[in-house]
Amino acid sequence: MADPLVEKLTTGEWSPERFRRHLRERGTPLVERVSADEVDVTFVDEPGDDMTVTLAVVIGPRIGFNPIGTEFAPVAGTPFRVLTLRMRSDLRFSYVFSRRGPTGEDTRLPDPSNPPPRFSQCSVERFSGASVAVLPDALPLPWLDRAEARPAPALEAAVLASESLGDERSVWVSMPPGDFSDQSALPFVIHLDGTPEHSAPSVRDALVRAGLIRPCAVVLVGQPAAQRDKELLCNPAFSDMLVQELLPWLHRRYPLSRDPGDVALAGESFGGLCAGWTVLHHPTTFGNAILQSPSCGYHPDLRWGTGAGELLRRTPVPTLIADYSAAETAPVRVFHDVGELESSNTHSRWLDHVLTGKGYDTLYREFAGGHDYAWWRGMFADALLWCFPLAGGDRSQA
Repeated sequence: MADPLVEKLTTGEWSPERFRRHLRERGTPLVERVSADEVDVTFVDEPGDDMTVTLAVVIGPRIGFNPIGTEFAPVAGTPFRVLTLRMRSDLRFSYVFSRRGPTGEDTRLPDPSNPPPRFSQCSVERFSGASVAVLPDALPLPWLDRAEARPAPALEAAVLASESLGDERSVWVSMPPGDFSDQSALPFVIHLDGTPEHSAPSVRDALVRAGLIRPCAVVLVGQPAAQRDKELLCNPAFSDMLVQELLPWLHRRYPLSRDPGDVALAGESFGGLCAGWTVLHHPTTFGNAILQSPSCGYHPDLRWGTGAGELLRRTPVPTLIADYSAAETAPVRVFHDVGELESSNTHSRWLDHVLTGKGYDTLYREFAGGHDYAWWRGMFADALLWCFPLAGGDRSQA
């Protein structure tokens, strides 16, 4: 069924210019409720006569953008193309358009009527610069909204040279609002896959200004692109670098706490895997882990085959789950979120079952979406509320 506004365009009640003006003022996609928990969502593009358009969303089996096979349909007598899909009304998701010209080359771009939000540049390039759809019953992310409206001041940038790894990486440090002496002992979170455009400092500032968390520093650690997959996959050398080189480097420069309970290690996807594994193996350094859609199905010996090759496959217990199962319960706290609609949620549920069974202080959340920064950017507020509430504060606010 066509969206009512598209019907007005089709019948000539609205001119193309009026329709464009509406899109500029209201944005896209267009959403029409069809039942208590479903909506029709209409995406609109104006690509040019010789182009075809398809949609890709960060929901589905692929880590990244999953293509929707149906092409946008032309609206007769206008330059517009539209695609209407029925969806759950509680979804939040990143999406892009893919335009294909007569030469057959695809160009990926955000929805021209729904520009990427603030903090949309990501360390993993294929996720960057996407539009975000927030359907009417999606869980609100109020602290992300506040962060987008009032971003944190500029970060202090530096380069950390690692003797043990023989490389160097960018590090960005953001101190919390307020004045702190050299004798302060601030809690802090180290976030892997850091970039200077990350939402974490601004989300932190919004929570500190509201009086909900302790003032804490945010340290964003860059991953050299060529080394990312090697560094973050349960790599003892990288974890040792964090403990033996990054931490002393930070303590020499900033008034940070040395209490493990005041230190959190955070990451998304492979970064979440690394954070969970590092905290388990270095509990006297890191007392908190923030795992956002961690890749906890990873095992170095897991290989997939096709055809007859599949008959040789062995499926070991994933590394993170196996290590938490085998080790004595460590004195660490674990915040863990994952998308209900991403392929890794089965392993996340398994990890949560292990953590709960072994008596960890843990909080597990599932959100209505996929492996998606659109959720991670805002759910990070819940993680900070969990890790660093004000003294006497109610951790259930997370």
